[in-house]
Amino acid sequence: MNEWNEGYFTGSSYNFGYFRELNPVYMRFILNARGLAALPPSKDERHLELGYGQGVSLNIHAASNDAEYYGTDFNPAHAAGAEELRAATGNDKAFFFDDSFDELLQRDLPKFDSVSFHGIWSWISEENRKHIVEIIRKFLKPGGVVYNSYNCLPGWAPMSVLRELLALYRTYGGGMGTMWKRRWAAR
Repeated sequence: MNEWNEGYFTGSSYNFGYFRELNPVYMRFILNARGLAALPPSKDERHLELGYGQGVSLNIHAASNDAEYYGTDFNPAHAAGAEELRAATGNDKAFFFDDSFDELLQRDLPKFDSVSFHGIWSWISEENRKHIVEIIRKFLKPGGVVYNSYNCLPGWAPMSVLRELLALYRTYGGGMGTMWKRRWAAR
């Protein structure tokens, strides 16, 4: 694509929330509870989150244990907000990028115990899905964990009407409101 945002919607920020499923400690617990092997905690533990939104989960995880946490989110406002939150906590174990997935592949990064992405897989292009697979191949430690959750129907069906309404407002509402303001101001 020719646009800098590669088709991502960057007009508004993602919601400000915590997602426990992205917590590597929680992932390890779930795997162990199911009788599956997980990498044991180590002094050089590192985790990667793709599409971290406001960075709340990543900041909480980095502040609450000894591991290092890395993340990228294509929206520069997200990266700035996540970095501001990190600075306010004084946390030095969180590293935020605003790279595309292709740009992240070009970075010299360490190997990660886990790679997580919440709610992005179903919203990105096939090309970007391929980049994520390459990120996993290149940066995940042997025996590491990949966590992928995605937003799809039927789970999001109740919100689809509201989502459509907001998309219509973004497309037509703001413009029509401005048009009506101009007409009334001209009278």
